[in-house]
Amino acid sequence: MPIYEYHCTACGHLFERIMKVGEKAPRCPACGVKEVRKRAAAFRTNAWSTFLDRMEKRVSPQKFK
Repeated sequence: MPIYEYHCTACGHLFERIMKVGEKAPRCPACGVKEVRKRAAAFRTNAWSTFLDRMEKRVSPQKFK
């Protein structure tokens, strides 16, 4: 499940939620207001770089000796 960042329009609180795709926006944990905006967030993972490293080790193992 992706991590979404939200900004409360009422109190300005910034928070993150792990949510299913398409799930309704949460309430602000600080003030309980429904009016929150989803923020643009960087996708955080190291799975892709790990995959590329493993593939390169298979293709050219001499680089990793």
